[in-house]
Amino acid sequence: MGWTAGEDWTVSVEGRLDPTPLPPAAALTAVWQAVRELDVGDQQYAALRWLFGTGATEQVEAALDGGQLDFPVVLPDSRIMIRVRRGDGRTARQRHAERYRVVQEPRQGRHPGLWVVEDTTTGEPVRERGCVLRWGIASSAQSWIRRQVARGDYQGKAGHAAAS
Repeated sequence: MGWTAGEDWTVSVEGRLDPTPLPPAAALTAVWQAVRELDVGDQQYAALRWLFGTGATEQVEAALDGGQLDFPVVLPDSRIMIRVRRGDGRTARQRHAERYRVVQEPRQGRHPGLWVVEDTTTGEPVRERGCVLRWGIASSAQSWIRRQVARGDYQGKAGHAAAS
């Protein structure tokens, strides 16, 4: 099966199959089940069957340019897209954003708890220069997360605050 062995593919067929991560052979079977009854011409049907209906993953694997294959299908009155992606289908940006979550600290006396950003990889609040970052409102903490994701985009990697 080549260099994606052991890695799931996420497949979807617009309007017929929601994004679903599966092992490669099962992923192609799911796509084939979703498209085999479509009203398409002989040439499109042959291409769909060749890519998705044979049970072989080599053709799709070879076409996964940059980790994604978008295959448009023209129907009599519309057009749909078949999408195959390596992995779970999430972008590096989405993964980076999911690393953090906003959590409210417990209430202390009359004061409501402040908001912190938790690093889900460590389970600890995010720190800068040794101090836990705290905000009075949740949207400020969410803004910090957006800035970290944007900084990671700018740096071309998953940037994050220095843990100390």
